[in-house]
Amino acid sequence: MKQIFLIFGICFLCASCQKPASDAPAETVPRKTITLGTDEKPTGENLPESIKVRVQIYRREDLRVKVGDQLKAGDVIADRTTERKNLEAQKRQAELSLERLKNSMLLKTENLQKPIMPDASFAEFEANIRRASVLVEAAKRNINLQESRIEEIEKLPFPGDMSKITQHETARLALLKGELLEAESNLALERAKLETVKANRNYTEQKDTLEIEKAKITVGEQRITIETSITQIEVQITNLNARIITLSAVRAPFAGTVKKISWEGQTNDEITVVISVDVSDSDSRAK
Repeated sequence: MKQIFLIFGICFLCASCQKPASDAPAETVPRKTITLGTDEKPTGENLPESIKVRVQIYRREDLRVKVGDQLKAGDVIADRTTERKNLEAQKRQAELSLERLKNSMLLKTENLQKPIMPDASFAEFEANIRRASVLVEAAKRNINLQESRIEEIEKLPFPGDMSKITQHETARLALLKGELLEAESNLALERAKLETVKANRNYTEQKDTLEIEKAKITVGEQRITIETSITQIEVQITNLNARIITLSAVRAPFAGTVKKISWEGQTNDEITVVISVDVSDSDSRAK
């Protein structure tokens, strides 16, 4: 009997040591403060009780809110309008300069061609040479005839002195030789004129070719300068676009109340400001 009571006692103690099972309490996720402008962003339903918006402004007027302001989602918090307009004006000016340079490039790329010259004509000079040649040949024939005439006179069997006749014909021969010299001189002159005209024409053609080559070199140098300027302006426009984007208006992502504005620091001309906003419970994030 003692053993039976002992067994019942042990079972009773074991049963009394066990605790009834109960449901574990649900885990509570505390709502927290986030800072916009950092990598942390609210996800899902985990909306913050407050937010901190970090912005960069150039002057005090760029900040569009003050402590106590009631914000709706999408309201402008900061906007560097003056700077953005200045940059947009610079961009427009750069785009105009770029367009002018590109139009200038089109003009520079026109083909440089040799000027059209009339066909070379030396007919007049060649005709003068032919006439002068005819006169030379005629003078030579006259001399030959006169020499033959003198030889025949000397062979005539006439009695008496023939020396006066021979002297007369010899004088005539001298005149003919003088005419030949004059004709040959005129022929040489006409030939020289033709060579001069040909040389001048050749010089003009070579000069035009040389001028074209020089112009091509100049245009090539100008193209390089223009292309360099175009590249520089395109880079400038790209940088201006990037800066304009950074100056876009900063808007409230949630509705709420501005509780605090802190001046965090300054880098060059930019002032960093942190705006603390208590988020409204009924807020939904701005689309």
